[in-house]
Amino acid sequence: RIEHALFIDSLASIYYKQRDFDKAREEYEKIISLTAGRLYYGDLYTRSFYMLGKIYQEKGLEEKAKENYKKFLDIWKNADSEFPELIDAKKQLND
Repeated sequence: RIEHALFIDSLASIYYKQRDFDKAREEYEKIISLTAGRLYYGDLYTRSFYMLGKIYQEKGLEEKAKENYKKFLDIWKNADSEFPELIDAKKQLND
């Protein structure tokens, strides 16, 4: 089922772009639940927290958005600080 992470991420991205936030959330949560997927697709796993933050923010659920941004930043705390998602997540937490 590990190989499904790429498919799920693509589907979630499409739902997000269509502004179908509930379906996008479900798909990103599936990626997070793929235990082995963390090993092989750690970037997708981590990015899912960022995208959940974006989704909750769009839905006006600021606390849930911040929770997910924090998880994202905690996991990628040693990543290149120039990643656009890192910059945005930090900005969202400081606003």
